[in-house]
Amino acid sequence: MLTGFTIVTVAFLYLTLLFAIAYYGDKRADAQRSLIANPVIYSLSIAVYCTSWTFYGSVGRAASSGVGFLPIYLGPTLMFVLGWHVLRKIVRISKVNRITSIADFIASRYGKSFYLGALVTIVAVIGILPYISLQLKAITVSFGVLIGYPKISMPAHIASGSLLHDTALFVALLMGAFAILFGTRHIDASEHHEGMVAAVAFESVVKLVAFLAVGLLVTYVVFGGMADIYARASQNEHFRKLFTINGTGGLVSWVTLSILAMGAVIALPRQFQVIAVENTDERHLRTAIWLFP
Repeated sequence: MLTGFTIVTVAFLYLTLLFAIAYYGDKRADAQRSLIANPVIYSLSIAVYCTSWTFYGSVGRAASSGVGFLPIYLGPTLMFVLGWHVLRKIVRISKVNRITSIADFIASRYGKSFYLGALVTIVAVIGILPYISLQLKAITVSFGVLIGYPKISMPAHIASGSLLHDTALFVALLMGAFAILFGTRHIDASEHHEGMVAAVAFESVVKLVAFLAVGLLVTYVVFGGMADIYARASQNEHFRKLFTINGTGGLVSWVTLSILAMGAVIALPRQFQVIAVENTDERHLRTAIWLFP
């Protein structure tokens, strides 16, 4: 039985570790011994693409449409495997022009238009606010599910309760503090945020290990291997449908989502930040094109 105190303690210790890694990364940068001038860390930082909502979204699509969840990961994979030349040009252009954001990049490609840059910034802000709210909601829901364990059920009223029990508020405050300390305190916007990138790379390792552990447990402990999973699924009519793309409409949706995911892995503000702005050596892309997928 996981108590609220245990969950909060573990979360606090984990966040403390992230702050420590970010602090160490910044100190290494101040001493001219960059921690992120490494192709592996660069590749892992790009995995910030996979957020809490990516997890819930892909699991939800897998449960409802089966193979329809694949474009969420197939799109970015195709972008890095097939579009590496485009990525390299984006990195080069960003370095030459000291570009600091996706809005700055798009504006620079059209005569450094101030109005276009402002328009892209407004669109990005409007688009990212509900996206951030989904991340916070995902964390809040996860906390509620863990508190209710071993009863597996969604919290009935996520937003209800007193201010002291508002998980999303405290997470937002902590993330805000993290961004201020390791993201926005630098005067030069084009300066690398080494502590932040190092912490993101570490998070990617944690997520990768966690998902592999759960995958192995489910596949070889809960079930008797991949063959057993497919054999059991084939015996259920509902599950059988999840292994196929249903008609032309399903195929169009599949292709459309793949293309959108290909664009998202570059155009999302956080993705452009880690791919282009935080890049210290374009040769690191050689590693990213296989390690990130």
